[in-house]
Amino acid sequence: MSIELNNFSVTYGEVKAVDNLSTVFPPGSTGLLGPNGAGKSSLIKGLLGLVPDYSGGARILGRDINSERKQIRQMIGYMPEDDCLIPGLSGVGMVQYAGELSGMSAADAMQRAHEVLLLVGLGEARYRKVETYSSGMKQRIKLAQAIVHDPRLLFLDEPTSGMDPQGRMEILQLISMIPGRSEVSIILATHILVDVERTCDRVAIMNRGKLLKEGSVEGIKGKYAETYSVRVEGNRALFQEELRKNGCQVAADGKHLLDVTLPPGADTGLVVRTAGETGVQLRRLVPGVQSLEDAFIKLIGVDEHADL
Repeated sequence: MSIELNNFSVTYGEVKAVDNLSTVFPPGSTGLLGPNGAGKSSLIKGLLGLVPDYSGGARILGRDINSERKQIRQMIGYMPEDDCLIPGLSGVGMVQYAGELSGMSAADAMQRAHEVLLLVGLGEARYRKVETYSSGMKQRIKLAQAIVHDPRLLFLDEPTSGMDPQGRMEILQLISMIPGRSEVSIILATHILVDVERTCDRVAIMNRGKLLKEGSVEGIKGKYAETYSVRVEGNRALFQEELRKNGCQVAADGKHLLDVTLPPGADTGLVVRTAGETGVQLRRLVPGVQSLEDAFIKLIGVDEHADL
């Protein structure tokens, strides 16, 4: 496994940013997905010892985060959400320094710095001071410093933040290529769902410090395979009542739409027949989940109302 959590929590005063998580993140690429404030960055910082108030146990690449932190830091790469650049250094100097901090010799770190800066598209800007870089260039050099020492596990926190559409596509393509080049596992924390769909095999959805759902991207979407978004004109209450009598689960989705989950073995013909029998006009009948975003919205919506 890449990461194993055992009742792991991160707190800030009275606030529990990460709430007793126990799970395993297997090798490969996992998207840590959730809205702003879900606890994604706090989880990463807690695992890396960058925040003081954490509790519970965790192992990264088989090593304990409390007793083997130095060894862990030599094996992982970290691209933080916030700027981590050192003013006055050139791009190549910044990446070389990161390599040396990871245990590389100065000569090896310099050679590797040139290689990774070319890889991330900063070859022509490698001698410029990092404080002169644009937002997109800063994201690229943060990625470069995270991979300069060929880590076995890479933490990426909002890697496309502040980038234009073209830059986002290029960074996502690069992230997708990384596991194939060096067999590195990736934990990608983001609130941008399409970034996860384009780069990750698995997804772990967080909200309010808790893990709501994890699994393959297709598996999570498939959980809602028998749910449809329905809109009718006419006696909607009667339509809902008849659907329930026929074994469907029905819930309001906004002001005009219904979420209709069919019983096992049924198809959409059941909805069409019920509309005819109750005299309503069927205006919409489409799969309720067609993307990871649809599944995410449904999960977050359920979680937001869990205490009501």
